[in-house]
Amino acid sequence: MSAEPVTATLVDRAEQRGAGAAAMLADHVVGAARAPLAEPVRRAAKAVLLHNLVVGLAAHGMPLPGLPRSHALPWAERPATAPDLAFATALRMGARAQHDEHPRSVTHLGSAVTPAVLAVAPRDVDGGRLLAAIAAGYQVGGGLGVALLPHVRARGMRATGVVGPIASAAAVAAVLRLDPAAAADAIALAANRAAGYTEVWLEGTDEWRLQTAAAARDGLESALWAAGGARGATAAIEGRSGLLHALGVDDERGAAIVGELPGALGGESVIAQMLLKAHPVCAINQAAVEVAIGLRRELSDADLATVERVVVRLSDADAAYPGIDLAHPPASWAQAMMDARQGVAIALADGRVDASALHPGSAEALRLRALVDVVGGLPSTAAHGAAVEVELADGRRLEGACDGVEVDAERSARMALELLPAAGLPLALAERLPALVHSIDEAGGVARLVDALAGIAPWEALCRA
Repeated sequence: MSAEPVTATLVDRAEQRGAGAAAMLADHVVGAARAPLAEPVRRAAKAVLLHNLVVGLAAHGMPLPGLPRSHALPWAERPATAPDLAFATALRMGARAQHDEHPRSVTHLGSAVTPAVLAVAPRDVDGGRLLAAIAAGYQVGGGLGVALLPHVRARGMRATGVVGPIASAAAVAAVLRLDPAAAADAIALAANRAAGYTEVWLEGTDEWRLQTAAAARDGLESALWAAGGARGATAAIEGRSGLLHALGVDDERGAAIVGELPGALGGESVIAQMLLKAHPVCAINQAAVEVAIGLRRELSDADLATVERVVVRLSDADAAYPGIDLAHPPASWAQAMMDARQGVAIALADGRVDASALHPGSAEALRLRALVDVVGGLPSTAAHGAAVEVELADGRRLEGACDGVEVDAERSARMALELLPAAGLPLALAERLPALVHSIDEAGGVARLVDALAGIAPWEALCRA
């Protein structure tokens, strides 16, 4: 696929576009694709890209859903097409549950947007253009996702599955520099891929891994179809049989959502709002685990044996999210990752949370888990704040709280030094990766980054279009 602008051959294709949601989103994408990023947004985009690459590479060698390590899915291990590659890299980016999250929309934008862009961008693409496309996808996904979140949750759907394909399509449209009509078609086609339910958290099954990977693939496919001339419904989002209707949004609220889109797209940068996960647990559990790790430093082994009760306080919405307040010990890794009791218990038992320790958990962690209560009542924060109280038999009470876990490029770089060698990847790559991402917008920056991934499937196939 050429990276040059794709121009519609039918004049009426553009003339038929009104002021619907897809057209508004497309207008933002086209403008963002050509405008230089403000420096704070550029720094945020680099920090987010680094983090997602680190956690994706750290999943190297992890078994794919439902398959033992010795088996492979050809399209996920040896991708032959750009959509296959987007699926394969997104699958790994979310495998440790440490991909980024936009707290206001509860959407994992990085694993939907970034793999799609990297799968289709050419090796010689300007790094600034690549970052701008990624940021545009985040802005579309976050701007639309905030408005849709209450309706998505009410339907038992997962925000990433609903908004992710649209964000992915927007980002690919930006990096390919589709014209406004084609970009609107890409977004409309992607809206038809909205899917994914939160029953996965209640049963601890594998859909969560596939939902984000499908979002990356489906958005990319939608953009490629649109680039080739495929049409999408003008009112695919707000029409009387469109996405908003399917989510149970009434006409008045639907009109308000469309009317508010320009403000959301032109407002604060979404990519600068992202929560980067320090621990291999749900975003909602990050702060609780971080606080529990800090409290463990104040407890001796003898103290730990006398713990009588642990209270984890979250916002009402976070405490009620499916899977967070699990009544029984988790039956799978997916349930353990979502379970606030399990994460906090392991943090107290081990002083850290390793992905391999999450399930089934040590005997000590399971003993502590039985003492943990999860309650609401905290004010909602922009980063899933939490408070933890530990009560000991001698009457002492240890308390800690934080509004959210701060992860920046420096912390992600430290994570690379720990996680990549543990996954069997060279320490030299872990040491170089932060500098490679930092210089991605310099001449030849994208090529240097992908060259550093040589020999690491499926990452070595990125930016080869």
